[in-house]
Amino acid sequence: SLAWIGNDQKNTRLKHLDPDLLNRYSQGTLDLSKDNENLRLEMTKLREENTKLQNAVAQNSNASQSLNKSLQEQKLFAALTEVEGPGVVITLKDAHSQGPDQAASMVQIIHDTDVLRVVNELKNTGAEAVTVNNRRVGPNTNFRCVGTTILVDEVKIASPVVIRAVGEADTLFGGMNLPGGVLEEIRMTDPKMVEIQPVQRMRLPAYSGTTTFKFAKVPEDKK
Repeated sequence: SLAWIGNDQKNTRLKHLDPDLLNRYSQGTLDLSKDNENLRLEMTKLREENTKLQNAVAQNSNASQSLNKSLQEQKLFAALTEVEGPGVVITLKDAHSQGPDQAASMVQIIHDTDVLRVVNELKNTGAEAVTVNNRRVGPNTNFRCVGTTILVDEVKIASPVVIRAVGEADTLFGGMNLPGGVLEEIRMTDPKMVEIQPVQRMRLPAYSGTTTFKFAKVPEDKK
């Protein structure tokens, strides 16, 4: 779909902006990445406080301990808590030299589909937790390209893309290097576009995206 926006429409829309945003826009400093990072840190802090409260409640009785254990397991499954363990680190980079034509240069750039396929292949190989440029992949994580950048949960990232996965390191390393896999396809364009190494221990942050559902609800007869 296309939209034609002229100067009149643009000026009309600008009048509705918050004065602070309008000032930042006019000065060319409208960058939401810092705001997004502050919100992510605030959400992480709130979740840590919630975990402390759950642990405190769990100390009161065996029933509470059982409930808390179940809650922590669900948080682990939903990527809502930090994790640590062995695994692999994969770095995807654009080729240093671009092709002579547009078709050739396109395959020498890391796209959202490359990142998505690597993440899916890691999960199929046994990865239990994954991050992309230090953003935890959760149940609702999405990847898409906008211009020359990749959006991960609406946050811009660019080459190099560092993907970390927790799991059995040797299994992940071997599975990601199988012939015909996504990494081999990228290497066929330029071997330097892919790096992978096993690690014995690393820590991944919790998922920092939204956990709110607007339409999906638990059926009344299941509560």
